[in-house]
Amino acid sequence: MAPVAAETLGNALVSAYRTSDLLEQNQAVLRAADEDVATSVSSLRPVINWVLQSQFSDGPLGNSSAAELQLNLNWNLYDFGRSKLGVEIAKETVLATREALLGVEQNVLLSAVQAYMDLRRANATVAIGQTSVRVIGEQLKATQDRMSLGDATRIDVSQAEAGLASARATLAVAEGDLAMARSAYLAEIGHA
Repeated sequence: MAPVAAETLGNALVSAYRTSDLLEQNQAVLRAADEDVATSVSSLRPVINWVLQSQFSDGPLGNSSAAELQLNLNWNLYDFGRSKLGVEIAKETVLATREALLGVEQNVLLSAVQAYMDLRRANATVAIGQTSVRVIGEQLKATQDRMSLGDATRIDVSQAEAGLASARATLAVAEGDLAMARSAYLAEIGHA
């Protein structure tokens, strides 16, 4: 029988961070905001456009060729600070997006810790429930043995049977909670 290896909280957090689609989406939003800064800065720079055209014709009067080069330079000299303000707005948007990403990271990690601890608690609750069923089952057997010797009554046996039924019901609830905790862990961490 191979030893069972449990995942540590640190490993679970790393897995949650790597597999979170929400983090991936917010990181993409941050990259887009960074690109907006570059676009805003580019509006401050000159733009040179050029077009080169050439024509060649072979006609009855002979060959002719023509070439044309057009250069355009666009440079915004003064726009009352609008372009610089646009750059500052883009930079502030990046800072706000980074802070939002930090908040999302914290929420993802908090959810991962919650799922991890809920799973540990559910496992412990099931183990306690199994122990309880085993112990109460032994008590029922002991009560039945005492009844066969005349040392206990039918009421004592019925009470022990009711206690065992209650422990089994509690165990069934704990097993259901464990199944839900496993599903939540899978959703938050990315693997079972």
